[in-house]
Amino acid sequence: MTTRRLEDFRRYLHAAYIDLRLFVTGKNEPDLPPLRLRDVGAGDFRRIGEELAALLVRHGLKPEHRVLDIGCGVGRVALPLTRVLTSGTYDGFDIVKRWIRWCRRHITPAHPNFRFTHANIFNSHYNRVGVPASQFRFPYADASFDFAFATSVFTHLDLESARHYLREAHRVLRPGGTLLATFFLFDDTVASPALDFNVDRGSYRLLSESDPDWAIAFDLAALADLLPNCTIERGGWRNQGGEQFQDVVVVRNATD
Repeated sequence: MTTRRLEDFRRYLHAAYIDLRLFVTGKNEPDLPPLRLRDVGAGDFRRIGEELAALLVRHGLKPEHRVLDIGCGVGRVALPLTRVLTSGTYDGFDIVKRWIRWCRRHITPAHPNFRFTHANIFNSHYNRVGVPASQFRFPYADASFDFAFATSVFTHLDLESARHYLREAHRVLRPGGTLLATFFLFDDTVASPALDFNVDRGSYRLLSESDPDWAIAFDLAALADLLPNCTIERGGWRNQGGEQFQDVVVVRNATD
């Protein structure tokens, strides 16, 4: 077991111990996933979910929209969206089976318009079996959605896979639909970022050579042809301010 995986396992055991204590003392939050499943980065699970849901609404998400959550995780954004999508639908998929299992058991029964799908896709950090992300076809028909989003997904995809996911997002969005996605985007203005992407691969950089999908930053030029006329909100990871930690990219699907 690598040092990184050993650390992850120790964190899981520690979180499981805290879950047990909270359950025994009656202080657990039954509407949220247990701590051992919240492998979604730093910060308060509920607050960040609410902030991300508000971000989607600010960029045009409406109650009647058909929504796709690319890499839905354990429902951090799905949970607050149950109060937003009052007449719309939500579909989310993720590569971690235990996250999807929790969402199906705890969200779908109360909200049948929320559906969750497991996708067995290889990722060096989250799932070391499955098909390459660069070959995975989203299990949805063309033009099925009004709004698609991917938070902390493209930050775990290599360049080929990221380009493929962008093409798939465009395929499943209706003409005029919206894609909101978060990235780490590198350019010459990033002088002292909060994350040290020191493994240079030319058009992208890695945080770890031994675990390449742990975190990835892209040169925007490498994705420019798939992000035409996009708007970018710079993230706080650049140590230059920013409402979100990652860079937020919004692009509208072509209408022709």
